[in-house]
Amino acid sequence: MGNTLERIAVLGSGSWGATLAALLAEKGHAVSLWEYDAAAAQALASTRKLPVLPELTLPKSIQVTSRMADAIGDRGVVVSATPSQFVRSTMKAAQSSGSVSRDAAVISVSKGLEEKTLKRMSEVIREELHLPASRVAVLSGPSHAEEVCRHLPAALVAASEDVGLCARVQSIFTQDYFRVYAHPDMIGVELGGTLKNIFAIACGISDGLGLGDNSKAAIMTRGLNEMARLGAKMGAQLLTFFGLAGMGDLIVTCLSRHSRNRLLGEKLGQGKSPAQALAEMTMVTEGYKTVPSAFGLAQRFQLDCPLIQEIYQVLYKDKNPRASLRDLMERQTPSEWRDVSEGVQP
Repeated sequence: MGNTLERIAVLGSGSWGATLAALLAEKGHAVSLWEYDAAAAQALASTRKLPVLPELTLPKSIQVTSRMADAIGDRGVVVSATPSQFVRSTMKAAQSSGSVSRDAAVISVSKGLEEKTLKRMSEVIREELHLPASRVAVLSGPSHAEEVCRHLPAALVAASEDVGLCARVQSIFTQDYFRVYAHPDMIGVELGGTLKNIFAIACGISDGLGLGDNSKAAIMTRGLNEMARLGAKMGAQLLTFFGLAGMGDLIVTCLSRHSRNRLLGEKLGQGKSPAQALAEMTMVTEGYKTVPSAFGLAQRFQLDCPLIQEIYQVLYKDKNPRASLRDLMERQTPSEWRDVSEGVQP
């Protein structure tokens, strides 16, 4: 695959945004990294280090700035890497700066749903930047920053409605340790990367309660079921959820020691309240914000998603995790893939 060098802006200097900025700079791309907070941007520009990711050192070639116009001016590619709850405000700032290139491509690596509108991040980006679908792509898959920044092997997917943009994203990101597959299903890829965080919280609760490996296997498998059924209702392809963006990301997020969502759940299982558990987290936990959105989607499509419902009750309605476990185990047992009428084939 060719390696055409590009001018790229990465918006968001969290662990994933900074890791991708480093990867891109190491490939020879001209990279700017935007950080919202001016003091944090100045510190990062000076030290080239993130306190939350000590394994990473930013290449000196990366321009770190808190000025949006400086970050995205004359850049043909923009990578949206802020937490999902800040994507709309970041895109508003980008648009109001007047610096977004007319033909810029935007690649979303943020995982989540907008809380009030229940929209995917690519939809939010298109709305705020007034872009056609052919100029927006998604990069997702099992890829903890703690491992990617150490050049440990990872495989992801690039999804877009435009085949040419998929190929461009592959060319931009692919490294000998970072493999990118093309994918046509943006809806499924975004939902897989979003909903897996909910089931990782559930697996963490299982760990905190000391329930063992069998329970985590059940959570992951039934979580995949809920993910696939909800995705099918929203127009996603079923097969997507059994690939890297679905099952792959689900596995790594539910089982990894690097998983912030799993750790949040573990604290809940150990008896801490959601407020206490969140206060102890040092990094953004996307799953917490995603739960009410996923719960709202399940209600919108009138789908029975018991795991999503119970995690919502634990996080937002103060339900005891053991009571949720009891209610899940005592539910009437249907056939495993009873949901043919909901668009999922067995």
